[in-house]
Amino acid sequence: MKAARLGPESPFRARLRAYLEERFPLLANGVLIVSYYSSNQFLAKALAEPEAPVVYDLHSLSGAVTLLCFFFHLRVFDEHKDYADDCRHYPERALQRGLVTLRHLRVLGAGAIAIELLLSALRGTAAFAAWAFAFSFSLLMLKEFFLRERLRRSFLIYAATHMLIMPLLALMVYSFATGRFPWQAPGWFWVYSLVGFFVTANWEVSRKIRAPEQEIDGVDSYTKVFGLYGAAYLVLGIRVVDTLMVALVGHRVGLGPLFYGALVALYLVCLIGFIHYRLDTNARTARRMETYAGMYIIAFDLLLAAEIARRQGVEVRW
Repeated sequence: MKAARLGPESPFRARLRAYLEERFPLLANGVLIVSYYSSNQFLAKALAEPEAPVVYDLHSLSGAVTLLCFFFHLRVFDEHKDYADDCRHYPERALQRGLVTLRHLRVLGAGAIAIELLLSALRGTAAFAAWAFAFSFSLLMLKEFFLRERLRRSFLIYAATHMLIMPLLALMVYSFATGRFPWQAPGWFWVYSLVGFFVTANWEVSRKIRAPEQEIDGVDSYTKVFGLYGAAYLVLGIRVVDTLMVALVGHRVGLGPLFYGALVALYLVCLIGFIHYRLDTNARTARRMETYAGMYIIAFDLLLAAEIARRQGVEVRW
């Protein structure tokens, strides 16, 4: 049943499916979680045991499920924070149309948090501490660090403070993978955790690049802040930073030239999206900037995971 045909009286399962497809597509998020979790887990293992095979086990599964639930509860928090603004600017969305309600999302979000708490506690004290720290930060995000009006006046600072959750999630993966506390992570893992911040910044800027006809009064975009093409150039600059950072991490764990060649190839592929947008600026090419950014995030993590797996081997233990 298509979302446009649904109403508040439609079966809840269909309404929830419509909401998830719109705001939290499970397949796309599942692929993202697998790539992100694998790269951080494999790097944690490679730094701790450079000669041993990397392992997928029950801890990997529980950690990935915890991460998926964490991203979902962040979505629920965002829906509550932005509900009034979204009602004004995006009345066609499933939540704003009443297909699901904030109460529904509170129940689902609470369930996701309960799963996170249970799985992290079962993994051990270190994983639970890492989750609790990240969860506490997400609560601050929900409250907008108790600086709502000040942060809302500075679009860039608002985005940067919220993207700081990404290094904390990388450290949570580290604790699930190793059973060690996040502050025990080696320095090079901290470097890679910051790569997550920059890769997310790359996507955040890309998804808010607009063609002139797409701009909405009262809704911030990076093209409003940096100009029609300035935001696109910013994306390229951020990609240079995170590509160099992950290249350094790759060098530290002894990855070969194939890895660096793949990084360069990935950057060049994403450059195609920029060129399309720059030469033919419209809603379609602006949307492609977000598509290329999403592809970049997944491929970026998969490249590191695949190269570590190729070098050290992979074992599956259940």
